[in-house]
Amino acid sequence: MAMLPYPDPASLPADDAALLAKLPPLNIFRMLAGSGPSFQPLMALFNAYLNNGLLDHEMRELIILRVGHVCGSAYEQHQHRRVSRMIGMSDERIAAASGALPSAHLSEAENSVLVFVDSLAIHTKGDPALFERAKQHLDDAAIQEVVIVTGIYLLVCRYLETMGIEIEETDIESSGLEEIANSLSAAN
Repeated sequence: MAMLPYPDPASLPADDAALLAKLPPLNIFRMLAGSGPSFQPLMALFNAYLNNGLLDHEMRELIILRVGHVCGSAYEQHQHRRVSRMIGMSDERIAAASGALPSAHLSEAENSVLVFVDSLAIHTKGDPALFERAKQHLDDAAIQEVVIVTGIYLLVCRYLETMGIEIEETDIESSGLEEIANSLSAAN
């Protein structure tokens, strides 16, 4: 059960209500809409790596799934397993993000990045040797995006778990990624 009531869209500032109306009907967005001035910048940040990021979509989803696993966030894992299936990832690869590493279902690059993600999620500073191993597979901007996405999902998982955001009774039919992109491009 959510720790706070989901805000009534009619009670939100007009621009927040308009953005919420264009987003996928997910409980995380319903609750975030009531976060005041953080809502729109957070949505722009989410869109930056979900739809315009440097990492390939499967690597991004593996990182998100791994952080959700490390944090024990059922909502995050549920939503991003769903997104991962919709972008064509196999069930074995999706499961590997929550399993022991290295995994035979992941590439050397993916295994290296996820081991580094574990280090980031557990410690404030990722292990330098694991950073170097992951960096062998990514350029400078992409390794920065790994750190940023990991950090954002540490925040998102803590938000979801602290706020008690419930998994929706019915999954949305799309990944939600296109709706996020369209809602923000319409706002600009």
